[in-house]
Amino acid sequence: MVPENVALALGLSRVDAWLRKRIEPVLPGIGYTDFIILAELASVVGGRLRPVDLANRLLLTPSGVTRAILPLAKIGLVERSAHERDARASYVAITRSGRDRVNQAMDDVERVVTETFASSISRTDRIALLGLFERLGY
Repeated sequence: MVPENVALALGLSRVDAWLRKRIEPVLPGIGYTDFIILAELASVVGGRLRPVDLANRLLLTPSGVTRAILPLAKIGLVERSAHERDARASYVAITRSGRDRVNQAMDDVERVVTETFASSISRTDRIALLGLFERLGY
């Protein structure tokens, strides 16, 4: 028998994989990690964060974020800029093109998640799940 907390961890991992498998095919020329990076940048005031802060918010490694933003910068969806006062620091910011791309993806992701969960999770359960994520700090 699998312990309760292990079952919880495995279940969350499977749900993540299940959603990625359904969401990634509908994303407009970007991958799932690209989508979450663009969505996070679009959600913050000013649309920019230091790469380390972006990594912390997404629970990714700073080097992973750096690797992920390079191709996004090459295709003009994000841009890097120097910190105004600290030459060692930099920002990554979503561009207008990046906002357009993530906004385009949002409708498709909303549709896929609705279709995926509509028959198995009620709206009340989805709201409760969002509340749980908030209590956990996610």
